[in-house]
Amino acid sequence: MRFIPLAALAVCLYACNDKTGSSTYRLTETAIFNTDSVHAALTGKEAKNSEAEKKFLAALDMYRNKKSAVQSIPLFYESILKQPQAKAYYELGNALIDAAKFPEAVQAYEVAEYLDYKPMYKLLYNKACAYSKQKKNDEAMENLISAIEFGYSNLNNIMKDPDLEYVRSMRDDFREVVRLALSGATDPDKLQWISFYREFKTAQMPLTLDKSYAAKLNDYYIPYDFENYVSEMKGAQFSRETGSTFYYVGIVKSDSAYKTLVYAINDKELDNYQWPYYMLASYNSSGKLIEKMLVAGQAKDEDPYRVAVFNANGEFNIRQYEIEYEKNPKEEGFNNNKEVKSTVVATDYYSIGADGHFIHKQNEPLASR
Repeated sequence: MRFIPLAALAVCLYACNDKTGSSTYRLTETAIFNTDSVHAALTGKEAKNSEAEKKFLAALDMYRNKKSAVQSIPLFYESILKQPQAKAYYELGNALIDAAKFPEAVQAYEVAEYLDYKPMYKLLYNKACAYSKQKKNDEAMENLISAIEFGYSNLNNIMKDPDLEYVRSMRDDFREVVRLALSGATDPDKLQWISFYREFKTAQMPLTLDKSYAAKLNDYYIPYDFENYVSEMKGAQFSRETGSTFYYVGIVKSDSAYKTLVYAINDKELDNYQWPYYMLASYNSSGKLIEKMLVAGQAKDEDPYRVAVFNANGEFNIRQYEIEYEKNPKEEGFNNNKEVKSTVVATDYYSIGADGHFIHKQNEPLASR
């Protein structure tokens, strides 16, 4: 007979007694690492919780900017209790390791894995570190080898990371085992680049990036581990007043020599600003940036709002709109501020060249679909 854990049974009973047809279960701190409870808390709640995002960015600010892992932990908890997210569990795991709470760190990583955190190799590597700090050799080695198989390839870090000191000391063949696992690996930087771009799916064409597209982003979040490819991450702030969140959009053109991707940025997540802006970026085969440009949305309030339309042949256009709102945006903001009138003030036409650069084709109409 298979027994149901008490926490899962409580979730089941709660959900079964809900007559609305959707779960109203709320996650509690005692069940924060229980995947059944996390699943119940997410059931029927597809929309992003802005309060959860505020707490997450505040926690990230405390952890990364203010370098206080201990003080960041309750903030991560608050974010997760409002809405569980893979990124929040992953960063909580990192903070828990730095706070020497290793068993809890493993639990946080396991929930992040359950929620399909990417890149997986980073999660598995950090999980190996947490096990090593607990002097659990077998578990540490298992996760370290899995991390390598998923793409982790920094041999220098593996051999010097103080968090792995115990597992290195316990095996005379540690270096040999690691080298064998790495034997199929190529250049570490290239593997990092592959891990970044493979999370971008080929965009469905024609692709229109306008205000309505924001709803399609969901929570397909780009981790800060990839700041080498998303330069805006290096200047991002995580304070309570401002925050930057990055999202995968898709691949608009792929060639053996380059890949052209679109990612989204919301610099005003904490203000519940509902429209991100979109960057088009071409990279060569090793991940070096070729060219980048803002193609849709508005990076500054005073800028025209841009709408981009992409075709499968690599051509795209950008329309700039002057929008008149019911209330003054400088005083009332943009959210819940009805558009009264929008006027196209400029249209530019481009194509993606054979070398990945963007070619301006002024006054030339977009090719027929």
